[in-house]
Amino acid sequence: MDRKDLTLIIMFAVLNFVFAALIGQVPRMITGIPGIGYMLIIFYSITISVALLFYQGRRWRFLMQGILFAILTLSFGASSAALISKISLIINAFVLDIVFNSFYNSFKKRNNLKWWVILGQVYYWTTESFWLVLVNLMFYPWEPVIATWYSIMPFMLPIMIIEAIAGGYLGYKIFQQVKKVQP
Repeated sequence: MDRKDLTLIIMFAVLNFVFAALIGQVPRMITGIPGIGYMLIIFYSITISVALLFYQGRRWRFLMQGILFAILTLSFGASSAALISKISLIINAFVLDIVFNSFYNSFKKRNNLKWWVILGQVYYWTTESFWLVLVNLMFYPWEPVIATWYSIMPFMLPIMIIEAIAGGYLGYKIFQQVKKVQP
């Protein structure tokens, strides 16, 4: 891994941390509704899409970005619940890194990177809450975990899918523009 990759990893992790601090936490603080922040995943989706395209299918960059983001966001809550939620984030980043980077070259050969990044975002955001539930089920009683998930996700999942598609597409377009001016 070279200095450029390390710089990109740090830059995108910090950018997502800034979004999480300034945008991601605000809806819950205002409304008190857990999971309401999922309505703003488009911002994360755009930056994650651009990051994945910059990494060009190289392994472990996105996982490292996810680990760094998880460490940075630990400051949002010093409880065991905060730590447990970071485990699911890292698992999701690991699976996305392994699975989607395995298909990068085949999508690139067919000039379909737009679809690669959109599918990656849809996967990432639709499975993020499932990983969180699975990890929480290992540490907490299943009734409140399932009840919380069931009360939020049927309403949020369609919004998350739409935002993931839009964020993936916008991230792809931004990457195309950045690539034009890059030396």
